[in-house]
Amino acid sequence: MGLITMDATGSAALRGGHFRLFLRYCLGFVLAYLVLIAAGLYLWATLTEQGEDQQIRTQLQGLHHLLHARYADTPQAGWPQLTRQLQAQFAYPLQVMPLAEAPHVLDADSLRHLEQGGLVLSPDADFSYQRLPGSTEILVLGDFSAPDQADVVWYDSGRVDTAVMVSIFIIAIALPLYFLVYRLWRDVYALGGMAHAIQRGELAVAAPAVTTHLVRPLREALSSMAVQLQDVMEGQRILSQAVAHETRTPLARMRFALAMMEVGDEDTEGADLLEGLKADVARLEHLASAGVTYAQFGRSPRVIAHRLDVPLLFEALERCFPAVEESCPRLCFQPSRQRTLVANRDALMLALRNLIGNARRHANSQVVVSLHVAEPWLVIAVDDDGPGVAPADRERIFQPYVQLKRHPDGFGLGLALVHIIATKHGGSADVCDSVLGGARFRLLLPHT
Repeated sequence: MGLITMDATGSAALRGGHFRLFLRYCLGFVLAYLVLIAAGLYLWATLTEQGEDQQIRTQLQGLHHLLHARYADTPQAGWPQLTRQLQAQFAYPLQVMPLAEAPHVLDADSLRHLEQGGLVLSPDADFSYQRLPGSTEILVLGDFSAPDQADVVWYDSGRVDTAVMVSIFIIAIALPLYFLVYRLWRDVYALGGMAHAIQRGELAVAAPAVTTHLVRPLREALSSMAVQLQDVMEGQRILSQAVAHETRTPLARMRFALAMMEVGDEDTEGADLLEGLKADVARLEHLASAGVTYAQFGRSPRVIAHRLDVPLLFEALERCFPAVEESCPRLCFQPSRQRTLVANRDALMLALRNLIGNARRHANSQVVVSLHVAEPWLVIAVDDDGPGVAPADRERIFQPYVQLKRHPDGFGLGLALVHIIATKHGGSADVCDSVLGGARFRLLLPHT
């Protein structure tokens, strides 16, 4: 019958979608890493800068106090000579500069702190400034970063920085992974609950919402499986009820015929009973075959479609319905501008044979088959000039085992097969009034 178990579109999406998912999650992780690392480094740099400044200021506080005492004991006229003497004893530059020059190297906040006698560091912590008491001069120490002052180290933070860097990288990797694993666990746990519900027979369970794209195909597969299982279970229920109902009468007739054959004496009566038995057996075989075909299409999610030639398709259908009697309704196939269509040939032939056979049983004199395009559908219509179908029954007749009028050769599965075949092609089937005065059955297929 050319059935497949997975939608070709969904399969292509799975084949091509994994790379897009990889890029999405890869870029997400990279951006998260960069943001976390940058934030951690900025925070650490801010904290360490404040800590280093405070430690340098603490270390220089005592030195400035001692130097201020030396300058206080020396007349201001002797400060240049004292500065040269101290410079010879220090491993880094030392100088005295006027307070008026401070705005060139310090900002407004540092200047206010300096004028109040506080110790001020340059932004890069390479110089220290403090106003000499009772004067407009500033004692300046540094540059501490000069190459010949490499032995002067205020703060050794190498080991601490290394540990902090490692911690930042570990946190940057662990946090995104935690959230990903948590989301995966939450979605998989929810889908596991859905699977357990299906296992318990709760086929109408609603699919849980998932936020992780990686498990969305699993959610769709579980939802599709639940719907298909529900359809199969419903079909089995309907099939079992119909089989029980339809077989009751033939079996009763067969039991009666067998009883009559046991007591019957005339050959003619026995021959009639034998013919009746053969008819009942043929009817039961027809019922079994129709039920299996309906169940087969009901289990299949889709059918394999090919491009078919419309004139050849109509010729094959015309050969299936030869005019054996003059009283038989005339079957006519109208020419169509649409030369091809995309469908499964066996399934489409089965659906159209059912539609034409149904129309011939109810038509008075003619049945017309036509094909036209009504975007986005390609419509195959079967018209007859019979009594038509009442509006109240137009949806019900496509249900399995429904017959508006009892027919000896029918079981109510022909139109149900038409509907399910149209659905498996991505289309639908319906019935409306015909221009011939009877019913128009339409098979709507996607126009591709």
